[in-house]
Amino acid sequence: MKRTIVLMASPRLQSNTDILANKIVEGIKSVGSPDDIVEQIDLVEMQKYVCCACGRCRAAGQCLQFPKVTEKLEMIKEADGLVIATPVWWLSSSSYLKIFIDHWGAFLRPDYTSRISGKRAVLAAVCGNPQEDLAEKVCDDLRQILSFLGVKVIGHLSVKGVADHGAIVRETQSLESAFELGAALYTK
Repeated sequence: MKRTIVLMASPRLQSNTDILANKIVEGIKSVGSPDDIVEQIDLVEMQKYVCCACGRCRAAGQCLQFPKVTEKLEMIKEADGLVIATPVWWLSSSSYLKIFIDHWGAFLRPDYTSRISGKRAVLAAVCGNPQEDLAEKVCDDLRQILSFLGVKVIGHLSVKGVADHGAIVRETQSLESAFELGAALYTK
């Protein structure tokens, strides 16, 4: 049995990011077993839990300020794989994802070794800019963070030029790539 956590960083239902993440999940399920578990964390619900940089999380292995954050961090610790899906906002991931990542100090021990090394991840980022693939930069930033934590990034998908709500449904190649990315999470 595999457990996968999907971090959804878009505030809009049926957004381009949401549609792409759902395709990744379809790919994961296509190669998995019936008892595999895929759970989504809606990061919009976590926006009020801003890290205060107390630094106590590294020793404790949890956020001592917000039990709700610790609950979500534990879900990631117990998971085999991670899907991170975000829109691009001003050359970076969404603020919802950034707020949550700021709590990832709990994944580090006091000596800065990782509590989540060995996990697998796939990344997806979507941007509206049709000329410049800003989503690629976001995926690269996320890959560096995960690499620091010892998480193996199996692959990523960056999609540019999908500014209109739901526009990604017309991007059949991107949707196929998202499905394949999900299938690769545990098979590659």
